[in-house]
Amino acid sequence: MTHYDLILSPRPDNLVVITPTPSNVLQYLVPRGKPVGLPGLRLEEATADSFLLRHLVIGAQMTVTDRPPIPPLGGDFDECRVWNMHQELTDEEQEALTDVPPMTDAALVLLSGLMSRIGLRDPERRWALGNWFMDPLNRTSEWGGGPGRRLWGHGDWWELTWGSFPYRGDVARALTDPQVGIVGADTVQVRRGWDVRFGDAVLALRGEDG
Repeated sequence: MTHYDLILSPRPDNLVVITPTPSNVLQYLVPRGKPVGLPGLRLEEATADSFLLRHLVIGAQMTVTDRPPIPPLGGDFDECRVWNMHQELTDEEQEALTDVPPMTDAALVLLSGLMSRIGLRDPERRWALGNWFMDPLNRTSEWGGGPGRRLWGHGDWWELTWGSFPYRGDVARALTDPQVGIVGADTVQVRRGWDVRFGDAVLALRGEDG
């Protein structure tokens, strides 16, 4: 999904995702009987300019929209065959949600802060995240098409490992920037990458090569 142009605007209980291709992004977010999508997320409403999603377990919403509005939709929007609110939580989804390790409130702040900043770029060109697949500052001609990413942890400790863009230092700076960073978060460079700290929680940013 991060290969699409995304602008994220977090609001209380609603994460707004602005993208030129809302229908495509929708299919990556909402399950449709295949091992894809966020377990428990459903299409609640399709309007002329947005898709309103809701999570069956926590009740939070996500809005996927376009600027300008996408064309009017008809019927129940069967084209993507994504599950709507009539599809109850499946056993497979419940199992996937149960397998997610518990996290503290401080760790949740770090991880949600990471998600909402995936497309940010410093206007002074000190760092850029480039939606996690390219470098908007053109510091190299290479593209970030390497292996995938791995996020795992428990409680206050979470480690994110990847081998392409963005640079680990850029992610650390985005999360702690004085203007757009997480208030109260700080970062320290360690031998294997960067540690971003908030309260007692740590988000360890690591390269695949260790």
